[in-house]
Amino acid sequence: MTSPRFMNDTQLKEHFGLSDRALTRLRATHLFPRKDGLIGKTDSRAVHFFFDRRIGLDSDSSRDNFVAVNDGKENFDGI
Repeated sequence: MTSPRFMNDTQLKEHFGLSDRALTRLRATHLFPRKDGLIGKTDSRAVHFFFDRRIGLDSDSSRDNFVAVNDGKENFDGI
């Protein structure tokens, strides 16, 4: 079973093994991915990249210091 791309706080805590206090402290930093204002959920891929950067793993998107994660080429044909 795959994890949802966008997660609420309960799902984030369960998926990443975070306590209430840990998530609160992470949210207080300016580097942790923010909740989407429209749906009130956080991009789990951005959180994965956040933790990768914290432990020193370098990825293409983290080198550029992007907060958003590229999901692939957009397809607007037929709109």
